Amino acid sequence: MNRGLSFLFFRRFAAGLWPTGATVLASRARRHRPGPGALLVAVLVALVAFVPLVNSAGVPPRSVFLNLPEDQPAPEIEVIPYRLPSGEWQLKIRTEHFQFTTVCVAGAPAAAIGHAHVIRNGVKVASAFHPIVDLGPLPAGRHRITVVLRAQDHRALMANGALVQQKITITVPLT
Repeated sequence: MNRGLSFLFFRRFAAGLWPTGATVLASRARRHRPGPGALLVAVLVALVAFVPLVNSAGVPPRSVFLNLPEDQPAPEIEVIPYRLPSGEWQLKIRTEHFQFTTVCVAGAPAAAIGHAHVIRNGVKVASAFHPIVDLGPLPAGRHRITVVLRAQDHRALMANGALVQQKITITVPLT
C-alpha cells in the first residue's frame, strides 16, 4: 500500500468514517445492483455485435442509400461553377434522367426525383431543390465541391452500384 492511501485510511479510521461491519455489506449490495446505465451499455454492446450481421450481404444499407432499379436510365450529373460580377460563386447542376423537386416524403419510391446536397471541402453547405445553387463568396484557394443527388426522402441515389455524384475543384486566385 502506498503512503498516500495508508495515510487516508488512517485518517478515516481514526475519525470513525471508515465503513465497518454491516455498513460494508450494505454498500457492497448497493454497488452490485445494476444501475440505470447498465441497460444502455447492454444495448450498445448488443448493437456492436449485431450490426456487422445486418449488412453482411455487402450492399449499401437501405436506410442511407436508394438503389435505382436497373430498368431505369441512370441519372447523369454535370456541375458547372461560375463567378458572378459581384465576386460570389454559383453552381449550375445539369442533370439527365433526374427531376428536381421541393417535395420531401418519407419512404420515397425508387425514382430519380429529389434534390442535391452540395458539399464544400467535406462540409455540407447547401441543399439544392433547383439546378442553380448560390455558394456566396469563396476565399482564395482550392475548394473541393461534391454534388450528390438525393431522393425525396433524403437517401443518396445509387445507380449501377455507384453513388450518383460529381466532384469538381474550384480554384479562387488571390486578389
